[in-house]
Amino acid sequence: MFYSDSHIHTNYSADVPASRALSVDDICRAAIGAGLSYIAITDHYEPDEVKSGIAAPFRFPEMVQDVLTAKETYKDQLRVALGIEYGQPYLEPDEIQPTVTAYPYDIILGSVHYIPGKPYFISRNYRELTEDERRAIFDEYLDTYNVLVHTEGIDVVTHPTYPLRYLLRQNIPFDMRDWEERLRAMFRVLVERGVGLEFNAAPMRVPNQGIPDHTVETFFRWYREVGGEIVTFASDAHFTAHVGAYCDRTMRILRELGFRYVAVYENRKPVFHKIEF
Repeated sequence: MFYSDSHIHTNYSADVPASRALSVDDICRAAIGAGLSYIAITDHYEPDEVKSGIAAPFRFPEMVQDVLTAKETYKDQLRVALGIEYGQPYLEPDEIQPTVTAYPYDIILGSVHYIPGKPYFISRNYRELTEDERRAIFDEYLDTYNVLVHTEGIDVVTHPTYPLRYLLRQNIPFDMRDWEERLRAMFRVLVERGVGLEFNAAPMRVPNQGIPDHTVETFFRWYREVGGEIVTFASDAHFTAHVGAYCDRTMRILRELGFRYVAVYENRKPVFHKIEF
């Protein structure tokens, strides 16, 4: 079996504190130990936050050099890809092309982490909200995610169930099947544009509180039914222990749903590897 992880963070991401040693080398050694064949280092870049002064400028040269060095150092044991995770790229669209053409990226992720002027999804206390208020948050998220799937310069869109992570971690039941048609419409756009969809395993790391199987399976079944084929696996690791976590379980779910291949990216193009059990 080919095991990969296309969404991993290091100390170059602002949400990984400097006190937590998480270098590119640390990640590579963890990936080899986990039996992975491919990883993508995809640190956070939130251009709107940098522009507003909320976040420090991203250290592109240092991060890129570390990954390129790792590519060579570990080439006989691991394929190391250079990536980046753009948060809210549609807010600063002119930033994308100059940045990605300045360096030899393999994969560009696009994400929605928050909506300007609203509390961050990760920081909300969903227990204090009514069911209608929680549904309104997911509605607004999907409105914004629809902008993301139309954004140029993105290879893969990330964590499509992002707000649900935090609802379910607070033990609040939530079923997204009421949004089936909207989600199918967005998946069709991805298929038409040749943009990949990641299977983000982060919710699985919270015992008995992660996204239930029916939600994951239903979500990717819809994507498959509208012709979706480009699926990447993402641990979204911010710790070495999480690198590649739940990859095997994810491959089994995807195979059961009819996906025959998992994708990785090299030189901004998907490369497909057969899922075999």
